Amino acid sequence: MIKPALGKFVPLKKLCSDSNHFQMLAVDQRPPIFNIISAAKNREHRYEEVVECKQLITANLSHLATAILMDPYYSIPNLLSYNNSKGLIVTLEDHDFEETNRGRYSKNINNWTVEKIKKLGADAVKVLAWYRPDAERESVDHQKIYIQTIGQQCEKYNLPFLLELLVYPFQDDIHHTKEYQEQIQKNTEHVIDSVKEFAKEKYKVDIFKLESPVDSAKLENNITLETESAFQKLSQATNNKPWVMLSSGMGKDSFYNCLRLAYKYGASGYLAGRTIWLEPFQSYPDIEKVDRGLKTSSLNYIKKLNDLTVNNAKSLDTFFSNGYKIDKPKQFTADYQGFK
Repeated sequence: MIKPALGKFVPLKKLCSDSNHFQMLAVDQRPPIFNIISAAKNREHRYEEVVECKQLITANLSHLATAILMDPYYSIPNLLSYNNSKGLIVTLEDHDFEETNRGRYSKNINNWTVEKIKKLGADAVKVLAWYRPDAERESVDHQKIYIQTIGQQCEKYNLPFLLELLVYPFQDDIHHTKEYQEQIQKNTEHVIDSVKEFAKEKYKVDIFKLESPVDSAKLENNITLETESAFQKLSQATNNKPWVMLSSGMGKDSFYNCLRLAYKYGASGYLAGRTIWLEPFQSYPDIEKVDRGLKTSSLNYIKKLNDLTVNNAKSLDTFFSNGYKIDKPKQFTADYQGFK
């Protein structure tokens, strides 16, 4: 019999470098880019302006990425010709989530499915799910079912499932926000326990995209033993599934130190966006200045991340050789019956 995950081997390899590390660039952001435009122009963003921002990022930086993460509304219809990475990841979740006093509820982009992402020719499905183990029971149950359903669909269509988990503040928290940013004074155990839950086989997650288990401020200078322990526990929580770090828009030095720690404990790369490309957009709407900044500071920074990754991240060589092989090669053709 064929292992259910065998069909994910080729697309997973496309997300990797030749040394089997992940060096992935995110341009699927919606609210963060909306906010750049609105703040600079003192009005609501326009479709073509969002596309222009994403195009600048993709054209200038994608050649240094092993894969790129795109949304289906602004990116896919406009940016594929500007992408110079070999792997394509497509977002499934809607950025506009529902929220109650003590819970958040994720949903798909309207009229968007795993099947459509498969037909598009993507190499993986990405889902961001807000999750807190201490949220109201309805929220916890909804998020578990939501993620498990997507995992089953990805298994059906042989698409790798990349799950991004983010903890969040409740509405009565002094630091409450609906913005896509790191939770201030996050609870480390909330981050770790969330990963433990979704590392269970029933969710069929192939890659975790994880936030730092500690506030980014704790990554700026001297790293404490407590912070080291948090990253070690995060790694153990993944149940040996491949994992990468997200940047949450943290400072460049903090994210670099975050990656150093993550790689020490077994991360295989990064999937990052704002920390790489946000700084040049301080000059927006001066497109020429933004373009120059992406070509210099952002480009140099992603090269720095890639050097760190090649030399320190955990390679997936063993993972691929052990986890994706046919036990009885001579029976492969006779046994294979396609999707079920």
